[in-house]
Amino acid sequence: MKLIERERVDGTQVTIGRRVFYEGGVQKTGRKYAAEYRNADGKQVTEGLGTTNKAHARRLAIEIQQRLDNGTDKVPEATISVDDMADRYFDAVKAKGVAPKTEWKYRADLGKLKAYCKEASITLARRFSADDLFRFRQWLIKADYAAKTVQGAVVLAQQAFKWAWRQSVLPQYRLASVSLPKAKAKPQPCFTTAQVDALIDKAQGEEKTAFAMMGYAGLRIGEVEQLRWEDIRLKGGKSMMLHVRRGGSNGTTKDKDERFVPVHPRIADLLPTAKKSGLVFSTIRERTLLARLKDLCGACEFEKADEFKLHSFRHHFASLCANHGVAHRKALAWLGHSSSDMLDLYYHLHDDDSQQAMLALAAGAESLSQRSDTDSRFEGSLRAVGQSTIEKLSQVREFQEFVNCLQNETEREGFEPPVPFGTAVFKTAAFSRSATSPLYVVQRIDCTQDTPAQVER
Repeated sequence: MKLIERERVDGTQVTIGRRVFYEGGVQKTGRKYAAEYRNADGKQVTEGLGTTNKAHARRLAIEIQQRLDNGTDKVPEATISVDDMADRYFDAVKAKGVAPKTEWKYRADLGKLKAYCKEASITLARRFSADDLFRFRQWLIKADYAAKTVQGAVVLAQQAFKWAWRQSVLPQYRLASVSLPKAKAKPQPCFTTAQVDALIDKAQGEEKTAFAMMGYAGLRIGEVEQLRWEDIRLKGGKSMMLHVRRGGSNGTTKDKDERFVPVHPRIADLLPTAKKSGLVFSTIRERTLLARLKDLCGACEFEKADEFKLHSFRHHFASLCANHGVAHRKALAWLGHSSSDMLDLYYHLHDDDSQQAMLALAAGAESLSQRSDTDSRFEGSLRAVGQSTIEKLSQVREFQEFVNCLQNETEREGFEPPVPFGTAVFKTAAFSRSATSPLYVVQRIDCTQDTPAQVER
């Protein structure tokens, strides 16, 4: 931008002057002053001062120099569009070498953000506010996307704007205070143990072992496809452990961590005892195995057979661990998860398992009741028979007498009640170290005598 009447303000590196512009091919001079200087990055900057007074312009130039010296130079207003920001963010994610499925998801969700901003006439990224994020969410809901899809797209939009702010593409992150409800996971189909065994029995060839490893070890289909014979640890000619270290992208597992899963007897029965090399499954492919699973579910006449997926075997394994009391951390290690959120998602309690748990609960309660009826004496651990200390004491004769004495007393009135005629009863209770010999002390004081009579029981 050309300036005339240029003047370098004393003590600064800032030049002030009036702008020159052209209108209809004729050069004209603006009335207001502007400042010209180099910012912290060394770039030439022209900033309008908004004043026609030269003395005021000098003072504003000094303030600019102070900002530069203090490192608080004014950040120029961002002009990047939403489309350009989304594209740059996608390129940054792709450069990290994410899995193809993750790359596809990012591209699809960022495409939804672009489509909404185009429809809402939001061009500049800096114009996108928290209200726009909520409107974007409603736009996705009206478009009939699933709840998890809506949540994923909204969270990714937040991440994109936060990335742009951290990269200094945007001057501020306007979505920092946004809090959105978490979408509930859609119920997923899960095989019962009887269904898994039925599918293994009806399967043929390598399908049997593949189904067993997914249903009784929780392996993903990708981990099954890439499992090698050297990953099966043997001891005494028997398969003892599965070393899961492949199955995701870039030659690792999905969560990038290796894990070990003990071999279930149902799997061991299907594995050869002789040591081999190469891939365990030479013919197993995800698409063909899924089609085969659908056919077998129909042949077995499972209810809602079309809803089952290969991942339903993994759900079965998680439920199997939970229903048989496997430690939570151990189940997480077998499934390859660092958080219990996914394990909670996988857990299913079928009707039969639920009924068995209720019957066990009823049997336990009945056993406690029988033990309580037969144990009439105050001995042993009170908690072991299902009664609290107060409940057990209430059955002791001395304690009952003590309570009756309390009930016969009248309520005290005032701070210094008159001493009644007759016998006043003061009760104290003491307990010895032994739970079998409680000591109760009942004191009866006759008002006509000087010494109270004390009886111990």
